[in-house]
Amino acid sequence: MSNFASWRPIYRAMCPEPGPRDLFLVVLVNGKRVSILPVTEYDKLRPVMEAFAIEQQCHVKLLPMTGGELMNFYGITPEAPKPMDTLEPAFRTQAVKNCMDVLRTAHEERERDEALDLLTKLGALHV
Repeated sequence: MSNFASWRPIYRAMCPEPGPRDLFLVVLVNGKRVSILPVTEYDKLRPVMEAFAIEQQCHVKLLPMTGGELMNFYGITPEAPKPMDTLEPAFRTQAVKNCMDVLRTAHEERERDEALDLLTKLGALHV
């Protein structure tokens, strides 16, 4: 008696599409982590991983993850948030610059809304 698993190739790549909040790609080969890459590499990496699985006769998983999922994957518990007024001045300046860049270049409304919210919390924007 056979089951659905027998219909699939023995060695294959599993590469689910990244979601809108995914930032990282975790590459597993035979269940072992071999790399963590930015999600922007997905389109380039997927065909490479699919070919690698066949050529090397191994199981490959290309897993898109959010920042929170990646921390959970590694067992990292973030510390409690600190008040915005305790930020180092250089860090705060860079955060404001990054948010302004997002406002100028982001195509998604959600990204712009998050940047506006953070700028307000940083005190750089008064609404």
